[in-house]
Amino acid sequence: MHKTCSTLFLLLFIFVAPSLADTNGEKAGLDSIRVNFEAKDIPLREALQKLIAQTHLEIVYNDALVNGFNASCVCNNVSLRQALEELLKPAPLTFEIVEGGQIVIVKRRVNLKGYVKAAGAGETLPYANVLIKNTSQGTLSNVNGYFVLVNVPAGLCTLRVSYIGYEPVELPMRLTDGKDPVIVSLKSQILRGEAVTVTAEKNFQTMQVAEEPAQVRISPQQISTLPSVGEVDIFRSLQLLPGISGVNDGSSGLYVRGGTPDQNLVLFDGMTIYHVDHFFGFISAFNTEAVKDVRVFKGGFPAKFGGRTSSIVELTGKSGSFDHFQAGGSANLLSGGAIVQAPISGRGALLLSMRRSYTDFIKSGLYEKIYDSLTGQNKSGGGASGRGSGESQTFQALTATPIFYYYDLNSKLTYLLSGRDRLALSFYNGRDNLDQAQDLGNVAFRRGNPEGGPAPTRAATENLTLWGNTGASGNWSRVWSDRFYSSLLAAYSNYSSESRRGLNAAGDNQNTLFRAFSSSEDNDVRDVTLRFDNEWQLHKSHRLEFGAWLSRTNVTVRFTANDTINMLGLDDEASQAAFYLQNKWQVFHSLELTLGMRATNYAPTKTTYYEPRTSFRLNLRKGLSLKGAWGEYRQFVNRITNENVLEGNRDFWLLADEQLKPSFAEHKILGATYENQDYIFDVEAYHKDLDGVAEFSQRFRRSPEDKPEALFFLGTGVAKGIEFLAQKKFGKLNGWAGYTLAKVQYRISPFNNGEPYPANQDRRHEIKLVSNYRLGKWNLAATWVFASGAPYTAPENQYTVKLLDGSTRSYIHVGDKNANRLPAYHRMDVSLSRQFSSDWLDLNLGISAFNLYDHKNVWYREYLPDTNPVIVREVTTQGFVPTVTLQVNLK
Repeated sequence: MHKTCSTLFLLLFIFVAPSLADTNGEKAGLDSIRVNFEAKDIPLREALQKLIAQTHLEIVYNDALVNGFNASCVCNNVSLRQALEELLKPAPLTFEIVEGGQIVIVKRRVNLKGYVKAAGAGETLPYANVLIKNTSQGTLSNVNGYFVLVNVPAGLCTLRVSYIGYEPVELPMRLTDGKDPVIVSLKSQILRGEAVTVTAEKNFQTMQVAEEPAQVRISPQQISTLPSVGEVDIFRSLQLLPGISGVNDGSSGLYVRGGTPDQNLVLFDGMTIYHVDHFFGFISAFNTEAVKDVRVFKGGFPAKFGGRTSSIVELTGKSGSFDHFQAGGSANLLSGGAIVQAPISGRGALLLSMRRSYTDFIKSGLYEKIYDSLTGQNKSGGGASGRGSGESQTFQALTATPIFYYYDLNSKLTYLLSGRDRLALSFYNGRDNLDQAQDLGNVAFRRGNPEGGPAPTRAATENLTLWGNTGASGNWSRVWSDRFYSSLLAAYSNYSSESRRGLNAAGDNQNTLFRAFSSSEDNDVRDVTLRFDNEWQLHKSHRLEFGAWLSRTNVTVRFTANDTINMLGLDDEASQAAFYLQNKWQVFHSLELTLGMRATNYAPTKTTYYEPRTSFRLNLRKGLSLKGAWGEYRQFVNRITNENVLEGNRDFWLLADEQLKPSFAEHKILGATYENQDYIFDVEAYHKDLDGVAEFSQRFRRSPEDKPEALFFLGTGVAKGIEFLAQKKFGKLNGWAGYTLAKVQYRISPFNNGEPYPANQDRRHEIKLVSNYRLGKWNLAATWVFASGAPYTAPENQYTVKLLDGSTRSYIHVGDKNANRLPAYHRMDVSLSRQFSSDWLDLNLGISAFNLYDHKNVWYREYLPDTNPVIVREVTTQGFVPTVTLQVNLK
């Protein structure tokens, strides 16, 4: 422990020393010179000349700056620094020491601070761009909309503020010492200040590429114009970005730069959300109406975040209106929702939002189409020949409509305790309940039939799944001074999943059950987290961020196969303590360097893991910049995939320990960006070295008595690729085109004899086109995606062994891991929407068409070796689906 603390203090000194040297070195030089000086109401220019004559120092000034000011002071045996401060006090001027020892008289520097808010609601806007016009001095507002620009020259200036999805504003203002925080209200005017100029930029952009490497943002209020199936979806919209795979119709999870969804840290108001799916994975678990900002770090993320190896998705929930009551509702062919916002005494707001499907009592055509697709009813092919005796049977799939519904609930209370203190309490609950029981009709079974021939049998599957997330967080934040901000967060999160799957079979008499087997899986993840984050604008060139995370995580897993085999039974607990430190350093005008370190002590392995990180941005010329990042990352809770080529993949969460080591990734990113007023062109290459890649498989199980630990296999991997983006940001016609060339390979023994093989999420090529055309109040949008086929593992043959009791047992020989590829995936979606407004309400009506040309994309291939002959079918994803959405908001 002593060694850990010493290392952290050393890192703190290394990161802070440059900024301290900037200020302390200047003071030390001026304090060593003593002067006796007197000025009695004489022109400031004359007083400076007298001081130069006495000290023989080079004091440089512009006549235009000092003209018009007089000086009066008496300085007896004081330091030169004190004399200059007294001399310049009546004027808005100060001094700086530049290279070579020159003392330069410049305008006095002040701190410009304030909040960015939404017009008409008073809700703060996080991560807005704030810039002094015609200078390079700028910053971002923090999660609560607060910003500070330090050492801004006093006097007249123009403040420019922009936020994705809102109209930017320009505010002329006069900066003086002690000015109150300025409140910038976007899409309206300044609440406190002088005149505001609104910059006309029509049809505000939906997606924004940040200046930092691998970082993008989307506007929740703007994605409503994009095509959707059923309802607007944040995560489906994120899948349209380069580097995020967008061709898995069966999951709204994000596959970011070769990573899997569990390798993304998804934070909603500080709560960790472990599972982001509704409706069989077709819809994400976040209601767009309850979210005001989405930031995605596709890699190389800063030291503030840890515990994941792929990416960060940070969602900030709406706080609600501070000014007046608001209410709204929405409906589509799958679900309905409502949102209510109520102010509290002008100092706070309460927001309530709920969404629920009505698929348990209204079976719309859209629901039935999606259900057929996601439960494997969209099948083609049917009679691939199999090995074994007996006459071929016709496979007939009869279905029972499931009992299913999902819901999510958001609530948030925000209250201003004082001018400097803010309290926010958030709650989230989302749940899915579904029963996917299917009647398979008459099939023939060989296994267990003593005569070895097929026996006509009626079979049905049992498939019951319940899953959901519950989370709560409390956040207290305080602005201690213009330059120092703190946030204390306490959060609780729980993910639970219960699954029962099985096959029941009977003979001609359906009341007689002669064959039944089932499996069950229960997984529960609970964590409690305490975070303390600080932002310190130490110097105009140094922004210091530091803090600590404390968390305790519990994971329970129960996994039973074929009724009797206990595949896995774990109940683990882990605590971890993390400290991070980061310095964003404006080295000089064109170069910004970020240095960070995160140290995590993980109790189960009794080890402290150090994760250094760095990134840079270099401006080569106007609009053109280079950027790059490097960092090390570790993950302590992992979702393990259970490979089962016959029944599909099941997954569950586990904690790392001495046997299942924390997974590791090293990120290397290099890119370039060119941006002008209307367009942005961006390219980024990445390379990720992976360690601790885990697979859980029964194919190498030697006997039922094998311990569960023997079924985990660890290895290494590599993910690499290059992404291209061209975006037209504004105008009646806007959108983007993206292309990703990528490769993800794992090397895990004993799969493929220890040779590298493509990971499940490997997609070599992906193309995404997004366009948006606005004509008056009408908006037409279209998207097109293409991806090369996903890899999969297939059984090669089946054979039977006759046992001593005369019965037979079937065995399946599985081919090389992911040695096959599905056909390429592509689809086009279109939407048409219109906004209607009156004095008391806003109404948005939208019509979407998913998979416009009804392309039959293959989701996976299904093998039923127990039938005779073996059935091999292609399960296809969703075909052409039209849908209608309606949203109403009371003004």
